[in-house]
Amino acid sequence: MNRIDAILRDPVFPRIKAAVIGATGLAYYADKDAALAERINRRLSDKPTLGLAAYLAQLAAEGPTGPEYQALINELTVGETFFFRYAEQFEALCAVAIPECLRRNRESRLLRIWSAGCSIGPEAYTLEILLKRHFADQLRDWQVSIVATDLNASFIDTARRGVYGNWAVRGLDPAVLAECFDRQGDLWAVKPRFREWTSFSVFNLVEGPLPNYPRGLGALDVVLCRNVMIYFDEPTRTRLLENLHEVLVPNGWLVVGHAETGQQVNSLFTPVPVPGATIYRKPRPGGAPAALPVFTPPTAELKTAELKTAELKAAELKATEFKPAQPKPAKKRSAAADPTARLRTTTAKPSPAPQPSTQPPSPQPLSTQASTTASLAAAASDGDRAAALDACIALAERNRLDPVVHFRLGLLEEELGVGDPIAAFKRALYLDSDFALADYHLALAYWRRGKLAPAQRHFRNARATVAAHDATELVAEGGGLTVAELRSMIDLWFSGEEP
Repeated sequence: MNRIDAILRDPVFPRIKAAVIGATGLAYYADKDAALAERINRRLSDKPTLGLAAYLAQLAAEGPTGPEYQALINELTVGETFFFRYAEQFEALCAVAIPECLRRNRESRLLRIWSAGCSIGPEAYTLEILLKRHFADQLRDWQVSIVATDLNASFIDTARRGVYGNWAVRGLDPAVLAECFDRQGDLWAVKPRFREWTSFSVFNLVEGPLPNYPRGLGALDVVLCRNVMIYFDEPTRTRLLENLHEVLVPNGWLVVGHAETGQQVNSLFTPVPVPGATIYRKPRPGGAPAALPVFTPPTAELKTAELKTAELKAAELKATEFKPAQPKPAKKRSAAADPTARLRTTTAKPSPAPQPSTQPPSPQPLSTQASTTASLAAAASDGDRAAALDACIALAERNRLDPVVHFRLGLLEEELGVGDPIAAFKRALYLDSDFALADYHLALAYWRRGKLAPAQRHFRNARATVAAHDATELVAEGGGLTVAELRSMIDLWFSGEEP
């Protein structure tokens, strides 16, 4: 019996598991005993005589801020990220949220931003780069603070150094690299002028008190908490969202990952859809939110090369976005008749994403009901999620054999917390058993409801579907998601669990 098997069979292991999840909120490990045992084994590899009971006693004596507890947390958390990740959300901040903050704070001349769960730091530095490249004149003589925190102390050490490999800066235009980074052999260091407003510290989102004014975590204008809550259970997510609501000023802005939207967010914040993304606003107490700026397409300066390139690289499912289906060559079969359509595209470089327009684009039919599809897209673009849901239900009734319609209905129902999204995703898979994103979102829906066995089954199904496809292919209905990126998202749920 190897060491990991011995850890799994030790009666103390469930107590360590409960303690770690309780202290960190990482319910991600609730059904990943082998992965957790493997990471504990790493910490015990240089302590061969230390048993689990003694190790648990050491963790309990230290608490989550102790050195060994931190070392274990470092093993448990994921640090894969890159600059300008999910560029559409940064574009939404530049086009809508930041201009509103500048108008609202023109007397105080203060701008406070929090990158919560910042990992190794690219998100926080991206914010400073954007602010200084696109709002330098407006922010002259302002006091700007970008506070970045993470549970993982080793990530924070990396962030403070501000030096990254090619993976973290992939997709950036060479001109942006030259302006914002210093080359250090095979590494890239963020230039000092783009590090002046940003500070990093270790902070536990689950246990740390909020607001926390000594740390600068209060009276915030913008909070980014992206792809953090997917690791938490339902009660922890609810509590964290309430805390994030509390630390924001009235009319402040929240940005979450696309897979983290839903009824919990909508009950506290007002969704503000802009082309390509949805960001959230804290309503002003006792009244309607202040008027938003009219969205106009980004200027040539804003729509810089790094955003264009990063858009093609963005590894995110646009669960809140409804767009008409992209046109397909006439010789290809329909999605319902050809299951591989969910993953099919050329391996050549995809065309750049179309520029946002104030006029709805000419719809391409998802099915025979092109006008209904156009209504669905228009309703979603206007922010009327109830109208979008009604349109989607009507479309599903008229096009019962179209898996894409049922998939989109599932996404909307999951976001709004209504209906039966699991049933909608199942219908999509019944019509197209190779619909990888339907399997992936069905797995997430099961996991959010604590149904871990079916969640794992559908993660495996999604992984099997993409296994034979080229890494550079684009995943249909993925909003620019590549096969390689979807594989990495799926593999996250099996890290250390299976070969």
